[in-house]
Amino acid sequence: MAAERAVVPWYHQEMQMTPFEQFCKANVYPLWFKYVKGPFERYQYEHMIAELRGHGLMLDDQLNDKEPVVERALELLPHDLIVGRYRRLMRAQEMMAKKLHLPLGEQNYDPMIPYMAPFIEEAKFQLQEEQELLQFHPWDRRLFAGNTTGLGESAPHSTFMTW
Repeated sequence: MAAERAVVPWYHQEMQMTPFEQFCKANVYPLWFKYVKGPFERYQYEHMIAELRGHGLMLDDQLNDKEPVVERALELLPHDLIVGRYRRLMRAQEMMAKKLHLPLGEQNYDPMIPYMAPFIEEAKFQLQEEQELLQFHPWDRRLFAGNTTGLGESAPHSTFMTW
């Protein structure tokens, strides 16, 4: 009997809920989501929208351009999108420095339109293809292999000393 149960991993086995968990699921969670979590997440969303509109930014403008996928996606962007992104970022930087906001007449746009989404997907495919062609796998990095870390040790357990 135990050998048959061991064949199925524990995370695939059906778990029975205790009476307390059933009570929480039926009575507490709906109230929590309706009166606490839902309104708080809506407030956060509306606040983020107001901040983006106030400075004239799009959500994709806030992506970290040092990440490899975003960096590749920026290389794939057409010239007009690159110029528009650059101008939005420079205008927002100047307005933040001067503690100003856009006039209300210019804030009537949707900052959540993902203009970089197709380019990010293409960048993911390109990076994956390069990794496959180079036969690169993240676990092939030999930074922490064996007893040395790869940070300049001359012997195992030498606390990063090279002399």
